[in-house]
Amino acid sequence: MSENFPGGETNPEALAASGNEAGTQAEARTGSSTEQDLERLHPAIWIGSLLDYNNGILHGDWMDAARNDEDVQSDVRAILGRSPTAQETGDIAEEWGIFDYEDFGDWRPGEYEDLTIVAAVARGISEHGPAFAAWADLHDADPDMLMSFKDCYLGEYDSPEAWAKSWLEETGSREELDQLLEEKVGDLAPYVRIDTGAWVQDAYLSGDISILHKDSGGVWVFRTNP
Repeated sequence: MSENFPGGETNPEALAASGNEAGTQAEARTGSSTEQDLERLHPAIWIGSLLDYNNGILHGDWMDAARNDEDVQSDVRAILGRSPTAQETGDIAEEWGIFDYEDFGDWRPGEYEDLTIVAAVARGISEHGPAFAAWADLHDADPDMLMSFKDCYLGEYDSPEAWAKSWLEETGSREELDQLLEEKVGDLAPYVRIDTGAWVQDAYLSGDISILHKDSGGVWVFRTNP
């Protein structure tokens, strides 16, 4: 992802081959736009016990991250409660890490990321799709900005210019300009063109909008302020 205007953690599945345990489990709808992104993501994290890891044992499991905070925390406590090292030595398994993750799009949770933040981003991705992940990455998963996604998301388009043209149509500005041109220049009106590329570039450079580029092509456009 790039916001330029156009013209690793341990892999538990690999370690599990050595005889340690790992499990697997992991619906999303993208925000509305002229081009719907049909990709569906299922954000999941693999939580591992650090007590066991530090003793040469990979103990943990996958969990669905797009749930309420208490359910995620409860699953983490359950994983730690099954710690083989704790059962053998009597030590208490209290520390955990995110050893792996999947379907978080452009946002990447850190190994010791606050689970409240992880769950909030995961829920947003589950509801809105990859655009939410890009928004979270842009703002470092700031909770206030995550909550403002719906107010700021303007849609997914083939290009910044496509968004500009769509905005002119949806707001009625295109029709008003055509009428004004007809009144002022008459027969010359059909030959007058709006430089939407320059206009959208000015909007971007002035900070009115953010433009995030999709790896697969196209852009997501956001209003900068809610």
